[in-house]
Amino acid sequence: MEILEVSAKVYAEVIKTPYHNFGTSAFNDLNKNKCDQVFYLLFRKSKYRIGIIGGSREKSFYSPFSAPFGGFSFISKDIKLQYIEEAIILLKTWAREKRLLSICITLPPSIYGRSFIAKQINCFWREGFDVSNTDLSYSFNLDNFHNDYIENIWHNARKNLRISLNAGLDFQVCENEYEKKLAYYIINENRASRGYPLRMTWNQIKETIQIIQADFFLVKNNKQKAIASAIVFHISKTMIQVIYWGDLPGYSEIKPMNFLTYKVFEFYKSSGKKIVDIGPSTENSIPNYGLCEFKEGIGCQIDPKFTFCQKIN
Repeated sequence: MEILEVSAKVYAEVIKTPYHNFGTSAFNDLNKNKCDQVFYLLFRKSKYRIGIIGGSREKSFYSPFSAPFGGFSFISKDIKLQYIEEAIILLKTWAREKRLLSICITLPPSIYGRSFIAKQINCFWREGFDVSNTDLSYSFNLDNFHNDYIENIWHNARKNLRISLNAGLDFQVCENEYEKKLAYYIINENRASRGYPLRMTWNQIKETIQIIQADFFLVKNNKQKAIASAIVFHISKTMIQVIYWGDLPGYSEIKPMNFLTYKVFEFYKSSGKKIVDIGPSTENSIPNYGLCEFKEGIGCQIDPKFTFCQKIN
């Protein structure tokens, strides 16, 4: 097998449809200013077998360098285990020749492709990578959203959802830029009130949704004031990811987040999606216990999201 450093254009011609949209050339090229250099790497053995996109920062290679997860992308679903193993060995050799100090790879949670992600986990482990983080990623399988959904969630979540359903709240899909921008600023205010500023500006959101399909939602109270919102990216044909959501301070007694969650599930169930990825409730493996309880309470399953790192000698 050989490793080839190619342009974003060539990478896109070879790996036309990565199994998640964070693995596209277009997404990574858009975010190229967030690292020192972006590398588009293809691995060939008689023909192209696999690829990876990463960025260098402080003399280390990161995949992703600006996304929730990265790792390898396959060309064909029946990628052999030994090809992944050979690609990792070549990646380490390439990094050494580039005088990089380390490689760090954050894989998607297994809901994005259990077999392929399991193969990567096994190969990174056997090639001597350390697990630097094990985050807890939450998702909801929309097959579980049916008539008795409310009866099957945790008691506290059920109580809060019923409060919200009786509060005269209204769920709205944003149709224009004004509404979408309002959704963003509600979330921004929520984060600011808790001391967690958003990592993406409104302009960065606008640029990203030119590449990744996105939906914006608002929740309004009985006076038609927007009090909660969500921004959701389409990550694959069957899966969407809640990028940001939140409510304004001062409205927690009517439980707008429980209402928003329920309506988001309802919306994507009717749209034919399979999984709502709500993302991790940990930061560098450290849990936010309130978020963990909220997501598990509304019926989410939990999958580990591994980050593998290795120093290059």
